[in-house]
Amino acid sequence: MNVVMIIYPSQDGTGMSVRKPSKSEAKRIEARSQIMRAALRLFYVKGYDSTTTRDIVREAGILNGSLYNRFKSKDSILSNIVSDAMTAILDSSEKAFVAEKDLTKSLALPAAVELHIAHSSPNLAGLIYHASQSWEAVDGMVDMYREWLRSVWPDLFHDHLDGQPFRLAILAVVGGLGNVCGEYAHGYCGDYREVLEGFLKSLALTVNMPQFEARKVAAELADYVEGSDIRICGYRLSDLDRLGTERRRDP
Repeated sequence: MNVVMIIYPSQDGTGMSVRKPSKSEAKRIEARSQIMRAALRLFYVKGYDSTTTRDIVREAGILNGSLYNRFKSKDSILSNIVSDAMTAILDSSEKAFVAEKDLTKSLALPAAVELHIAHSSPNLAGLIYHASQSWEAVDGMVDMYREWLRSVWPDLFHDHLDGQPFRLAILAVVGGLGNVCGEYAHGYCGDYREVLEGFLKSLALTVNMPQFEARKVAAELADYVEGSDIRICGYRLSDLDRLGTERRRDP
């Protein structure tokens, strides 16, 4: 089991404190992760629509009530997988690019990861496409992205983040990426680096970014993604296309 820390407000109200979870908290966190890993494996093998909550219960090796104590539905599980993935990606972006004041790469890393995953597996491309059609997943993703921007680039975006135009622009980007992943799910095999280059050009227009060399940035982002240790539900990106061989085994 991975070591997990819990962040919570300090008693004196001066900031945030970090502590290890209690045994019962750790057990709940591990059970949640176990369900999400099992669901991700099944979504990969059977497809989202063909997977039932009963399948997930069986794959995770848990009781039916254990799932519904943590997730209200299959859509909720998918939304949480997306949320966990975004958390890992944005954390990686902050460490690698925000510290270097590299605005373009920090904003575009989530798209680079999505395209890399979609290019590596039609099954996973289909799952990303499905997530892009789920309002619960998309709404959570957009809110998370806006709060992250507010936190790491406060001087650049603070006047725009709460406005509806900015939200609509991000929704358009998410929808466009989802549709590209749908293309990969249905047989498209084009180099994702070229797709990423085109996305970067669109992103620059969407959020009014300074000029940059899109092909060079796309290549550097792709190199970073392919060599990174970003994990989704505990799986490294390089291991995701082998999910079908991981049935009933956790990473």
